[in-house]
Amino acid sequence: MALQVLCRKAPALLNQLGRGRRGVSATADVITAAEATVARTNRLFVDNKYVDAEGGATLSVVSPADGKPLTTIAHASVADVDRAVRSARACFDGASWSGRSVQDRAEVLRRIATELRSPGKLAELSIIESRDCGKPLGESSADISFCADVFDYYAEIAPQHLVPSPLSLPEGEGGSNDFAARVEQEPLGAVGCVTPWNYPLMQAVMKVAPALAAGCTVVLKPSPLASLTCCAMGELVAAAGAPPGALNIITGGPPEILDCGSSTGQSLIDHALLDKVSFTGSGAAGQKMLEASASKLRPTSLELGGKSAFVVFEDAREYLDAVVDWVMVGIFSCTGQVCSATSRLIVHKDLEQELVDRLVAAAAKIRVGDPLAEGTQMGPLVSKGQHQKVLKMLEVAETQGCTRKAPALQIPDGLKDGFYVPPTVLCDVPVDSSAWRDEIFGPVLAVRSFSTEEEAIQLANDTPYGLANAVYSKDSSRCARVSAKLKSGIVWENCSNVLFQSTPFGGRMGKASGFGFEYGVPGLLEYVSPKTVVRATTPGYAWGAYGAA
Repeated sequence: MALQVLCRKAPALLNQLGRGRRGVSATADVITAAEATVARTNRLFVDNKYVDAEGGATLSVVSPADGKPLTTIAHASVADVDRAVRSARACFDGASWSGRSVQDRAEVLRRIATELRSPGKLAELSIIESRDCGKPLGESSADISFCADVFDYYAEIAPQHLVPSPLSLPEGEGGSNDFAARVEQEPLGAVGCVTPWNYPLMQAVMKVAPALAAGCTVVLKPSPLASLTCCAMGELVAAAGAPPGALNIITGGPPEILDCGSSTGQSLIDHALLDKVSFTGSGAAGQKMLEASASKLRPTSLELGGKSAFVVFEDAREYLDAVVDWVMVGIFSCTGQVCSATSRLIVHKDLEQELVDRLVAAAAKIRVGDPLAEGTQMGPLVSKGQHQKVLKMLEVAETQGCTRKAPALQIPDGLKDGFYVPPTVLCDVPVDSSAWRDEIFGPVLAVRSFSTEEEAIQLANDTPYGLANAVYSKDSSRCARVSAKLKSGIVWENCSNVLFQSTPFGGRMGKASGFGFEYGVPGLLEYVSPKTVVRATTPGYAWGAYGAA
């Protein structure tokens, strides 16, 4: 059966989707404006200026929709990386950004948010995002809208949380009678941020916004597979009033390797002048981040992969329409390329067949195709490499005993070379199969059944990852009981992949999904260095420990 219509569609930030879709369409004027922005900004951004990479080096950008060349981005050399880091270092040490009041920094963030929300800029960046990473225009516009909300959020909370906090001391002589103490939140320094391709601008903003709000300076290195909206952010930040060096943006490989045998990203994380690294991506790359930081004893935040479970109990039958909707949101948003995707469905045996039948039927109605076309609700995977990886994992899944249920794709001739995969449900999935154990990062749902609550929890927790999980039951006490036993940094009850600016997001400590937080107050505190100050309240006061009166 050909794909037709998706259920209510949403990226991770569900509440943003409706607003993001309104008024955004791929008109000729908007496409022309988007192309002009790409032509103006697809270079390195250093000291508030767009500059070519050393020797004019570039990388080709391929459209995931049709597999054809789209544009190029600069390929930063080691010298280019060094220039960007030194610019950020000079800006921080010179206090042209870190020395501003938090209120002044917040005002810059608000101006960025206002520009992102302007109808022309929202439409323009949405077109660029969809062309670059392949997600449908509705998803892209929701993402860009949410980016504006994130800038506004940190503009609001930074002045509240980055103020000195008085500490209580023991009462009486030698305590509060003679001393006062406070904790000050100082900007951490120059930060290197390395971001992925699935939510290009949004993943960058969730690091850049709190870092700038805290007074840090940033060198941003987006994925070479989807850098274009990140490149365009440079001019927005500069126009809003950030000084040269507050945000520098470098692009480049891998996949291409520099002459020195390193890569753009490796050159960044190896740089001795960075005070912190924040990374979102694969576990293997996360290990490299830690290795680069280890000798420097440098703080490093990692948001890595996941193999999240969605546990559905038998009493959810009367809400099956909602269950189907949330399961699909959890695995088919962003074509399944989501670290927190609830890609393992663990459903009670009495409900399994009915739920699977409903899911397969709903998946067959999803419209897959051109990200810019009206009505498209699932686009291609981001790259040829990712496409090949997902197809190979599906082949392996069948050899390991899984039953594949997926509709036939009907892709127009002009898009035949695009990187499309149908929404797929895998049944009869062995617990030791790669489909159950490994992160596929595509629109592939693996299904198993359970008999008891204890079995469901054991299945959900039987993974090295610890990013997210979900549970559905009409019994709120059961949801709470199961949530308490699921070993992950976030749990969704009767929903999936719902996040807000204020909800901290990060993996469970000690698991393979990393550590550190994005969003919320913890996301801001990732970029500050607390300082304790103890003051003798009366000049001339002394303990007299060595004879001084």
